[in-house]
Amino acid sequence: MTERLKNYFYLMRLDKPVGTLLLLWPTLIALFVASGGDVSLRLIIILSLGALVMRSAGCVINDLVDKDIDAKVQRTLTRPIAASKVSLKEALLLTFFLIFLALVLLSQLNLLSFYISLIFMCLIILYPFSKRFLNLPQIILGITFSGGIPIAFAASLNSITIECLILMLANLFWILSYDTSYAISDRKDDKILGVGSAAIFFEGFEKSSIFLFGLIGLLLFGYIGLLNALSNTFFILFFVTIIFFLIIFFKTDFTSPNSSFNFFRKNNILGFLMFLSFFVDTFI
Repeated sequence: MTERLKNYFYLMRLDKPVGTLLLLWPTLIALFVASGGDVSLRLIIILSLGALVMRSAGCVINDLVDKDIDAKVQRTLTRPIAASKVSLKEALLLTFFLIFLALVLLSQLNLLSFYISLIFMCLIILYPFSKRFLNLPQIILGITFSGGIPIAFAASLNSITIECLILMLANLFWILSYDTSYAISDRKDDKILGVGSAAIFFEGFEKSSIFLFGLIGLLLFGYIGLLNALSNTFFILFFVTIIFFLIIFFKTDFTSPNSSFNFFRKNNILGFLMFLSFFVDTFI
């Protein structure tokens, strides 16, 4: 039983919380913006748990769909399903359990939040297939990973505003930046397997694409702060965030898969700094 639970733990990537945090930071930013700083602890807890549960479900679904591909790639051949440590039946039952948990959390929110969440649940299922028919599947990933933003607005305001759409666009650009860097580590295998990837799509221009997408995303996040007339504290912290982005970008060798992957991981710190900019301003 202990070994089985450990395999489930790895299947849900609970040992690699970066993905959950990259989903969580923009969700919390959206919650702070939508609530005007008057944030409900109840919503923070529900949305934080929702990010964990849905990211976990996404990982299980991804590994179910990619089980044959993962078994052929050095980096992924030890994943529980590919390595036959978790059966397809077990993975499906785990998926249904996680979706059930997500629905329990959603039942605590309003109807608009529930409907929006159903749309993004469909996108979570669609994403693993998208690399098979799209040259740039990161577009689907970017939209999917932005799902917490409209849910936060719907839960707080029972509506979707222009600020919500701008935040989603900002997050999409940010995701295109860090996931293109992530995809560099898989580019060689993706070419052999014939699947789509941002690292292949932007090959030859990956460095400039990562920089441009990241900078546009950051500036759009900053624009939301400007729209809300946040204090100088916000802009000071946000300036630190931009400096951090420039430092990690220019210290990364994007011809190296390991260096590119480290840039991806450091975007978790970048997301935290962005969140901190909005969070601290609330209490000034």
